[in-house]
Amino acid sequence: MLAIVLIIFGVVAIGSGIWMLGQENSSTIDQKSLENAIAAAIKDSNFTSKEENLIRDTALQEGRDPEPIIKKIKEDLKASIDEPETELIDVNVKAGLDFEKFIVMKFNKDYFVIKQWAGDKYVEGRYAETTLDPDLQLELKLGNKRFPVAVECKWRSNVKGDFIRFANDGQLERYQAFETRTKMPTFIALGVGGSPSSPEALYIIPVSAFKKPIQHMANISKYWKPMDNDFFFDQEKGELR
Repeated sequence: MLAIVLIIFGVVAIGSGIWMLGQENSSTIDQKSLENAIAAAIKDSNFTSKEENLIRDTALQEGRDPEPIIKKIKEDLKASIDEPETELIDVNVKAGLDFEKFIVMKFNKDYFVIKQWAGDKYVEGRYAETTLDPDLQLELKLGNKRFPVAVECKWRSNVKGDFIRFANDGQLERYQAFETRTKMPTFIALGVGGSPSSPEALYIIPVSAFKKPIQHMANISKYWKPMDNDFFFDQEKGELR
């Protein structure tokens, strides 16, 4: 009799465990569905009414209030769009130069040669055409072969909400045109937080990755680079990492 009771108890326990696991997995899937919907909606940093409806429908299906989610997306996006022009470039000239030095030191001098380092000098609106090019133009040396690569350096003291502006529209278009014209793989080295000479996070973004220079951090995260590692340029894939 005791054996039968124990068997019944075991079956009930197993059944309860399976049900709880199913509930947990369902919750995880629901959460992931909403996260995917948000990522899809903000991918191009242009939050349309269709995308807003997608967020609302997905949240309601999962029993969540969509309005706080939608409100936060709009507020974060607006904060990035309204960011003053003085913050689109570096905080000041010294901060910009300090971050450029930090990036230069990531290129091992045994393998990379600096071909050009833009000085961004101007007076009364007059400046050299090369001032509009990326900050750094380098070459990877592999035996007798040379592989060019260009890097624009951007440091941001913080992230406003969940969005970040890493350039203005004109700059991003200009760097993309530079890459097309020169056939030189071109990247934006984005430092976030900390100080220009020691940022908290570093991202290496191909200029062709986005159409808009305002992006949700979820879109930027795939380009994260370990802070302690030097840069490696894969000449066959045209990737800097």
